[in-house]
Amino acid sequence: MERMKKMLFTAMVFMLAISCAVPTGASEVLDGVVSLGQDHVQMTWYALDSGRNAAGELFVVVRKYYTNIGIKDRTIELLMSKFGTDPETAGKLYFTEYIYTYSQDMKMFSFGYIRHYDDVGRLIHGTEMDGLTEETKPVWAGVEPRGPSGLALNVARRRGN
Repeated sequence: MERMKKMLFTAMVFMLAISCAVPTGASEVLDGVVSLGQDHVQMTWYALDSGRNAAGELFVVVRKYYTNIGIKDRTIELLMSKFGTDPETAGKLYFTEYIYTYSQDMKMFSFGYIRHYDDVGRLIHGTEMDGLTEETKPVWAGVEPRGPSGLALNVARRRGN
């Protein structure tokens, strides 16, 4: 019994030492993915990548995980009704990925693409905002400092983009 207590105490000290040694920004340091937290409707967001495109515009790739079942259900319905996705495939929706492109003054952003994926990373449906049709014409909106667009912009700035 005494040996078990010593082993448990040693394990606890080891875990405490490791947790104190890991820097606050460990997720960014370890794998480049930065948590942006949850938005106002409790969806969980991450910044995956950032840089500059061929036109010199700043971009950030962000991912939204469906931690709000009501929003997930509405998105599944949209995939079926608007894009003709079958219910079984649409029902496997797990996350949506966006690429935000920012204006030169960093006050506006638009989507370069919107892609919906299942839980193993298979593309369910994607829309490239290439401007070839009215529906795929990029729409610019103001950056929300405390929303995903503003938090992602801060990540890109910290990375030196």
